[in-house]
Amino acid sequence: MLVCEPIEMSLDNISVSLPEDDAPAWDGVTAWGLGAWVVRGHRIFESMIADNTGIDPAAVDQSKVSAEWLEVQYTNAFRAFDGVLDNPTVGAENIVIDITVADSFDVLGLFGVRAVSVSVAFYNAAGQQVGERSLSLGGRIVSSWLEWFTVRPDPRRDKAFFYNIPVSARRAVIRIDGGDLRLGEVFLGRSFYVGEAQPKTAGRAVTASRYEVNDFGRTIWTKRPTRREMTYIVEAERLAFEAIEPRMGELAGSLVVTVGAFEIPSTIQFGILGTIDWAEDGPDEYLYSFTIKGLS
Repeated sequence: MLVCEPIEMSLDNISVSLPEDDAPAWDGVTAWGLGAWVVRGHRIFESMIADNTGIDPAAVDQSKVSAEWLEVQYTNAFRAFDGVLDNPTVGAENIVIDITVADSFDVLGLFGVRAVSVSVAFYNAAGQQVGERSLSLGGRIVSSWLEWFTVRPDPRRDKAFFYNIPVSARRAVIRIDGGDLRLGEVFLGRSFYVGEAQPKTAGRAVTASRYEVNDFGRTIWTKRPTRREMTYIVEAERLAFEAIEPRMGELAGSLVVTVGAFEIPSTIQFGILGTIDWAEDGPDEYLYSFTIKGLS
């Protein structure tokens, strides 16, 4: 199986085929009022003072108690890069995302996807196409009334994962198609082998929803996001484990993607690398386990 660590993606080198009309674009001349929203650097900021003039939201220290601007969230077009699955980029019919990076990557993942199909084209630093991939995510696209009644939808899947990407790739152009589109997160990264996932690997859904009974006997239910957790049982050869152990230790607590088996989408998870339990199992191999805490 693989563990994949993200590479740096600068929002300045990403374009999305959706308008950023969530709020007016910030400028240094307008006197923004208290509570006004503006767009700056693909993020939405709220003015925390009246007559807010000439103060760049992107330069404000967000940890400062008296911050003149408060960062609210990414714009809709760029929410797929905020690290939060339940705050997706949404669109209709199709979304095209163009990403250019400085470092090499060998995996690309789309998580929290609602679409019919995904296609990706890869380019090198010279602008030459070095590969392309496509994947059906289920659902259906119809072009006539006859197809509406006769085309049967495929079962849906909520993630698309591409691997063995050419090492020369420095740019990815992603297109997702369908209707009422959602895209939770885009992941670009590098993978490393951590051993063979074992049959006892298992996942679970952890819900934050809760209910309580008040003093009057009334049950109050609060709906909250549900996240997925996977616990992988992995076997690695002793020599390989000597390289795996320190690498896993460095990544503990980091945002990663784990791949138990490419052909089983449920074993591909996006989240935080959690508890790692080391256990020697024999003279030639180690059997160990780790958990990935999926993001809501």
